[in-house]
Amino acid sequence: MDTERVINGNESILKENEIKANRMMALILDVTVIIVAITWFLFESGFFYIRVQFRGLMIFNIALMAFASMISRYYKYEKDWIKYILMGSLTVVYAVTTSALTYNVTLLVTIPILMSIRYFNKKYTTFIALLSIVVFMVAYMYGANHGMLDMNFVQYPPGTTIVTNEKMWLDDAVQGILYDKRLMIKNTMISNYFVKMMQLVIFSVAAVKLVDYCQKIMRKQKELSERTARIGAELQMAEKIQVDMLPKIFPTFSEREEFDLYASMDTAREVGGDFYDFFMIDENHLCLVIADVSGKGIPAAMFMMTAKTVIKDYALTHDSTAEIFTAVNDRLCENNEEGMFATAWIGILDTQTKVMQYTNAGHNFPVLRRSGGKCETIDERHGVFLACMEGVCYKQSTLQLSPGDRLLLYTDGVTEAHSNVKELYGEKRLMEVFDSNAGESGDTVLSRILDDVSRFSEGAEQFDDITMTILTVK
Repeated sequence: MDTERVINGNESILKENEIKANRMMALILDVTVIIVAITWFLFESGFFYIRVQFRGLMIFNIALMAFASMISRYYKYEKDWIKYILMGSLTVVYAVTTSALTYNVTLLVTIPILMSIRYFNKKYTTFIALLSIVVFMVAYMYGANHGMLDMNFVQYPPGTTIVTNEKMWLDDAVQGILYDKRLMIKNTMISNYFVKMMQLVIFSVAAVKLVDYCQKIMRKQKELSERTARIGAELQMAEKIQVDMLPKIFPTFSEREEFDLYASMDTAREVGGDFYDFFMIDENHLCLVIADVSGKGIPAAMFMMTAKTVIKDYALTHDSTAEIFTAVNDRLCENNEEGMFATAWIGILDTQTKVMQYTNAGHNFPVLRRSGGKCETIDERHGVFLACMEGVCYKQSTLQLSPGDRLLLYTDGVTEAHSNVKELYGEKRLMEVFDSNAGESGDTVLSRILDDVSRFSEGAEQFDDITMTILTVK
């Protein structure tokens, strides 16, 4: 089944490429029609001279190319034989042009072979290469006698001395010497037309060999694009899973009259390493958590989900925030070969007494705004970040809150957001916005802070997740 899928995939790649190449070939024919038509007009207007029979061939060229382009469009470039009509027409047209202007259009002979590589089909490229060698050599020989004359093929009486003037082209090698028909033709065939044929042969062999490499490149590109699309879909799924793990219905615990809670998270990538959480341990105790995992992307998100789950498990079974982080740290240190870690802050609020115990594991200092007062930071740290080393014993502190007090938790994606001149947003700006919106609801405050950060960093790439939680005591 896998082999069949690969074969079908390869055929699909080649078919898609062939249709694209047919479109491109038709476009080249259209451009050539315009060029030939302009050239024919210039000849008829007397700007250039060309023999009458070649004027007729130009009209034939225009008709042939227009027919090939039209029929390929009619069948939407999808029929297998379209490429033969398009390339055959182009080869004939360029061969006719070569016979008329033998010495001025040498580059045209390479175009059909180059274009055949675009199909990434070895058999087809070989066919076009052989066809080009035969057709163009015939065109060269015909043109040498009937188009732009090769004077070496002109028949002169024996003993004639060849003399040139400004209207006659002749190789320097035969100027001023007695005419010898046999010697002239022999030298010309070997030094000119045989060399041209060898050049075509070498170019054709290289083109056929190049097809294999082009096929490999195309398949790798196809695999890479499919893999990228698959990774993108998986990232979207991971983002959804991560978002679903976080509380997202606000205000949370709307039935509680003692507090209200809002939170927001704006990831720098599809998935991030920041997380927030809040849940009731029992009827009278609310647990708040915010954390910032080292790194970004999938590894950080996986570690984040592990840390969030472990913290909640231990919070439901331990009495103090110090004990929770001590146990969590030891657990996260197990099998942590990648050296991931997380800064974190946890608080447990007694909804009756309004006393909050908290522990800071290397995280940003929360901002507290007392009712009717100014903002201040809760600037205690009780240990290093989680998963740093085993055996760390964390401490805790307590905070007496009152109705109207408001606590803001955030990650460093807020304060370390930078402008396009590399200036940091900083704690001062954060506290000013927080303080100036004291009378607003919690979700409005978070929205105002995020808007201010966005304006400040406009023009600069967001380099870190921006996560915030706001608790208002009632």
